Amino acid sequence: MHEYSVVSSLIDLCEEHAGKNNATRIEKVIVGIGERSGMDKSLFISAFETFREESPVCKNAILDIIEEKIELKCKDCNYTFMPENMDYGICPKCQGKNLEIIKGREMHLLSLEMMGE
Repeated sequence: MHEYSVVSSLIDLCEEHAGKNNATRIEKVIVGIGERSGMDKSLFISAFETFREESPVCKNAILDIIEEKIELKCKDCNYTFMPENMDYGICPKCQGKNLEIIKGREMHLLSLEMMGE
């Protein structure tokens, strides 16, 4: 249930950006969540709805989640690709098995829609 600590930090970050931009409220929060980030989307949404109530800046903010697909890089031939289905084991170019996940494990704050007075 690390979603609650992540969302708490997200609200803090939103408030920090609002302060830097002289915004009095945040209308929309857009985050990207990687498919291998370990985040439970429903828990993340629930946590956001709970924590935003405690923030005067985020109280009425809408959360928009963009699911980000995994991207792999073959360490043998340097080929970068997005696997189809859950087939992460073999490089489609050289058939190598020395793969690294380069995207899809993160959560990013992508955008904020803020309003001033």
